[in-house]
Amino acid sequence: MFGFGARLRRLRFTQLLSGAALGLALAAAPLGAQAQDVPRSETLILDSTLERIATPENYNPFLPTTTLQGGLHQVAFESLFYLNLETGELQPWQAESYQFNDTFDEVTIKLRDGVKWSDGVPFSADDVVFTMNMLKENSANLGNWGGNAKTWVKDIVAVDPLTVKITLTATNPSYVVNMFGARVYWTNQIVPKHIWEGQDPATFTNFDLEKGWPVSTSPFQLVSANNQETVWSRRDNWWGAETGFAKLPAPKRVIFTSAGNEERRTAMLINNELDTAYAIGKSSFETVHQRNPKVVTWLKEMPYAYTDAGPRIIGFNNAIPPFDNALVRRAVSHAVNRDAIVDIAWEGMSRPIKFPAPTLAALAPFFEGTEDLFAAHPNTEFDPKATEALMTEAGYSKGGDGFWADAAGNKLVIDLVARQTEADSAKAAPVVAELLKRAGFDAQFRLTDSAGFADQVFQGKANIWLAQINGGVNNPYPSFDMFHSRHALPVGSSATGSYSRYANPEYDAIVEEMGKLATDDPKFKDVVRRALEIWLRDLPVAPTTDAALLASYNHTYWKNWPTAENPYFQPCFWWASALVSIVAIEPAGQ
Repeated sequence: MFGFGARLRRLRFTQLLSGAALGLALAAAPLGAQAQDVPRSETLILDSTLERIATPENYNPFLPTTTLQGGLHQVAFESLFYLNLETGELQPWQAESYQFNDTFDEVTIKLRDGVKWSDGVPFSADDVVFTMNMLKENSANLGNWGGNAKTWVKDIVAVDPLTVKITLTATNPSYVVNMFGARVYWTNQIVPKHIWEGQDPATFTNFDLEKGWPVSTSPFQLVSANNQETVWSRRDNWWGAETGFAKLPAPKRVIFTSAGNEERRTAMLINNELDTAYAIGKSSFETVHQRNPKVVTWLKEMPYAYTDAGPRIIGFNNAIPPFDNALVRRAVSHAVNRDAIVDIAWEGMSRPIKFPAPTLAALAPFFEGTEDLFAAHPNTEFDPKATEALMTEAGYSKGGDGFWADAAGNKLVIDLVARQTEADSAKAAPVVAELLKRAGFDAQFRLTDSAGFADQVFQGKANIWLAQINGGVNNPYPSFDMFHSRHALPVGSSATGSYSRYANPEYDAIVEEMGKLATDDPKFKDVVRRALEIWLRDLPVAPTTDAALLASYNHTYWKNWPTAENPYFQPCFWWASALVSIVAIEPAGQ
């Protein structure tokens, strides 16, 4: 497709060979003394998806700076419900049911009898009430969780030890699914009142191994943590097994290890050093499967991968020049060829998108009849002439070096930030930077670790970046809501939502209206259309591709992983719903 594409692929192949050799050597290193107490056949080893666990001694799930890996949201806590994307059902877990009133502004949640915290204290309605009030009262410091509680919770009371009644600030038929359904990373995890009461939730780390912290209802207890791995031991007195709700998980130990880059993950899969690995490329998977046929993925054939809920975007800091100008944002978007990203970064497994919502069957009906809006705002088409026209309209001209500069001669410099352990972002960054240079932007890319990426993007230091949007999966409202101006905190504060700091009162009003409607309400699709029209016009971020995450599952030690042939649940162990699969897997008999 492009001359530089072939060069990048040749470079990538050379790096794969040298990286794999290094990875094989690293993979041979022992996992640590903590892992030696349990046989490998009873140990589940998961890729933490990070190059390092930045906050191994922080198990406060509500802080924007907390690392969302190392098992924190997979096994440290359980959720009231889990959304099953394969069946569309909301599976009860800590709770057993919920019921809205006729106007969908009050919901009663029945908790499951017999749920216990890891220290033996019963899990009760008081814990739910305490958690939601704590989030609401400290919303300024507790990220999306605090903001959502403040936005939606008018009042919450414990009717009895197993019944919670929440009065909402407005009609919201999707409240339970969106707030307590563990649909992606997001779920309002409930914390024990008897541990958190009296603590400052903005500073409390919830970590003390001698005290048994973090205290949770999970079947696994944290026993060690460092920057490279966290180790969790099974609690044989888990409430789920004691009540007959579920069988005791087969793994006696779970390790989340920082497997590092794609080359090292590939080598570890071959050597059975990993039972799952976060997204690797098509070529890497085919190499692994050839050398270790027990490693499989969602589909047996191309495109192999599962469509993840986090589609990819080029993010813009809408609060600072020049990306506070929609003309510039649209010009950058037109300079990028999505087909090149699919070809090089995804090796053909993904597809371009025009709005930051995943291409899932459950979402498709909500965008029917909006083709004219995308035609009127063709922001994602590769169109260098449109880039020229938009930059000229924005007051820029090309200097003698061929780069865009404003009327005062200040060159528009782009420092594109991307996470180095997101395989697709690491591969896409040089592609996007090269395309932007060809379009007249003085662009370079910079790969950072996850902590550095969070510092640059969340705090508003970066002006442009590659990332994902984790929004709606069965309802488009969460995707639109990520651009509500309540997320647009000042530069220097940790932003939430899409991190774009986009603010538009007209858009806010429409999104708020959307949140009050049931998805089957006759008005819902019209509201989606009105929000979409403004979003496409302003283009706060530039959508690029679906996330075709090729997660590999190793059947050497464990079986009953979710696959397209065994689709009991989505195959996303990096989500907050991972515990469902961890409880379901079985020994492979090795």
